[in-house]
Amino acid sequence: MKRSVVIIEDEKDIVETLKFFLEKNQFEVVPYNSAEEFFTAKNRPDFGVYLVDWNLPGIKGTDIIKTIRLKDKLSPIFMISAYSNPDQIVEGLRSGADDYLTKPFNFDELMVRITNAHSKVNHLQENLMNIGIKLIPEAHSVIKDGVIVSLTSREFIIFKHLYENQATPSSRDQLIEQFEKDMEMTARNIDVHIFALRKKVGKINIGIETVWGTGYKLVV
Repeated sequence: MKRSVVIIEDEKDIVETLKFFLEKNQFEVVPYNSAEEFFTAKNRPDFGVYLVDWNLPGIKGTDIIKTIRLKDKLSPIFMISAYSNPDQIVEGLRSGADDYLTKPFNFDELMVRITNAHSKVNHLQENLMNIGIKLIPEAHSVIKDGVIVSLTSREFIIFKHLYENQATPSSRDQLIEQFEKDMEMTARNIDVHIFALRKKVGKINIGIETVWGTGYKLVV
């Protein structure tokens, strides 16, 4: 697997310095100077580590990260910024970043963080190549025979229970019990989430049967 790092940064000096240190540590560097350049590019890496600057022409780094996260739940993303205000750090992390680095940063520390993050990506890709079904709780995702399906947090809770109890049907009440009380789940909510789940996991040949008078059952 290529050790790819995607840099979205408009300050050329920073890009060149990052590129020097990363390539010195055997990383493949894919730089973009703007959000537009990134979103219109072809053949972007499927997996890798992202370094995204907060202040970019046109689109904020936080919005770029949110857009990336719509399709990519797994790749580690670092927000890099001159902002050190706690509220801005929290905003950066809430956008979907895994870590926040304040400029100027220590390049040796950055290399260690990127190396550690990339090892996690490598581990995830190994899971993607495995035959069978694997659940990735931290990404609310299901992998089957190398194909990944991203779920919402509530869909994942339901799927996880059905997956772990394939031998017997699960009633709506049993599924409701999997949620915290403050989530206020109802039987109707369960039916709606099951409907959405069926469409998503059906793409990887996993079915959810309705067992009349009882509830639902996962069929692999």
